[in-house]
Amino acid sequence: MASKRGHSRGKESLSGLFFEKLMRYALEPVMAADAKGNVVFANKEFLGLFGLKLKNAVGKQWSDMLVSPPDRAEAVRIFGRLKKQKTLSFFETPAVSHGKISRKRLCWVAIPFRKGRISFFLFVGGEKDGKGGCRIKLHPPDPGKLTIAQKNVIDMLVDAVWASEPGTARHSARVMRLAVGLARKLGMDGKKIARLKIASLLHDLGKLGVEEKILFKKGKLSKKEFNEIKKHPDWGSDAVRHIYFLHDIIPIMADHHESYDGSGYPRGIKGKNIPLEARVLSVADTYEALTADRPYRKGFSKKEAVEIMEMEKGRKLDPQVTDTFLDMIKKKRAK
Repeated sequence: MASKRGHSRGKESLSGLFFEKLMRYALEPVMAADAKGNVVFANKEFLGLFGLKLKNAVGKQWSDMLVSPPDRAEAVRIFGRLKKQKTLSFFETPAVSHGKISRKRLCWVAIPFRKGRISFFLFVGGEKDGKGGCRIKLHPPDPGKLTIAQKNVIDMLVDAVWASEPGTARHSARVMRLAVGLARKLGMDGKKIARLKIASLLHDLGKLGVEEKILFKKGKLSKKEFNEIKKHPDWGSDAVRHIYFLHDIIPIMADHHESYDGSGYPRGIKGKNIPLEARVLSVADTYEALTADRPYRKGFSKKEAVEIMEMEKGRKLDPQVTDTFLDMIKKKRAK
């Protein structure tokens, strides 16, 4: 499989995995290796960084490309530990380009994930200044606090959305600000707000899997086309499912199009069965979608959007959450 932005071949291919499609748009060098350490995916930035062609990367050992010869035994040993511990790791290597080692340093994050029964490791890299040998550090997950490496992974996902579809990214950024403001009004704790912030930024990640002719269609969508759009909550949540420290945002991403009366998608759950963070995100998402211009219509005025949301209370939207949001919006307009 090949594309303008990424490449994948081999028996244990990532082909068909939405996460791979997303990584083609990453601005950082990205490579994936199977459980044996053989490369199965490499994007354009990775190939360019190392001066490689696809045929010289896929099927080869990742350590042969990322790590200088004196450090390869240590890298292989650490890789064995990672397979058992299934945790995110961070390490640095000397920069290798066109077979030559330079004075520059490269910083790598290794993310364990799975496709079916097959385990993979995704390597995301970037330049770093410094001297010395290859230093490999393990970062065990801390549910209460994200490490710098974990934040870098989230930034990479957000950057990939910006690079592939800026309109979706701008929408997500506006939704995030509204959702966080609403969460604070509702008295949600800091950990939940932090989780909601990440989920809001990534909630439309799955739209990268929707064909552009459907996503940007100016006319009314057919039933078949709308059913395709309705898959994006599952596609987006499946993409982050492969990253263990983002597991707690999956319900928020997956359920942000569920309706309070049970008429939403993809699961058709209702009321308090929908996670509170997802109900908050739904309210913020609805308001932003109503007031923004779309390919098929001009955005509603703020007054019109408020009126529509009043009608949607108890149907699409949680009544209490909506009342708090509308009160927040009215106070902002009054200032």
